[in-house]
Amino acid sequence: MATEKEKQELIDTLKFTPRNYTITLWGYGGEVAVAKINKEQFDYWKPKIDENGDSELVEHCVDWDNEIEVPKEARICENGAWYEVEGQIDHGSGVEFSDLNHIQIDDENGETVFDEGLSWELEENHGVQLQQDEAYVGNVDGADYGFCFQSTEKGTFFSADFELKAPFDPSKLKIYTTDYEGWEIVTGVDYDDEEIPGYDGYDTTGKGYYANVFET
Repeated sequence: MATEKEKQELIDTLKFTPRNYTITLWGYGGEVAVAKINKEQFDYWKPKIDENGDSELVEHCVDWDNEIEVPKEARICENGAWYEVEGQIDHGSGVEFSDLNHIQIDDENGETVFDEGLSWELEENHGVQLQQDEAYVGNVDGADYGFCFQSTEKGTFFSADFELKAPFDPSKLKIYTTDYEGWEIVTGVDYDDEEIPGYDGYDTTGKGYYANVFET
């Protein structure tokens, strides 16, 4: 037998007029790639990286004309294509999963019905489903040395309209994240088991680059 809560939810659904809502993920985030490299590459670049990640390696990775002289055996990128290097393990882009950044949902009148920081409190306080994956070079067999490049950005990383046929329920949201060597970003969103394709709304401003090589 249905509970009073279930009965009320059914009544609310029957009375509800289908309408479009807009979901937006905004704040800080960016694009990232991780790859395995060899010892020669690691030995060449490690001494050239300072504690802030400012280095000749960044210059090498964004060198579109291959003007910077780097020994062939030490090259990681060609023509500035840091996002598709040889030995790449994974590559992604999105807003950082951090409570400083937001998931926001507005109704068709522009009224905000949900606006929360991106953290595990979404699951604890609102029933939002969270699924985490990870991309660590050390998880790959035979990968003793790794490379990570980040392009940090600010703005809107995800925006899309989706139709609701019942009142908005945050427990029907599912957020997918991937942890790229310690930098966790949102890589997808579902609502009521349906994917929301939102990358048409990607509108960001670049803030800087970070590159590193490391032993796994």
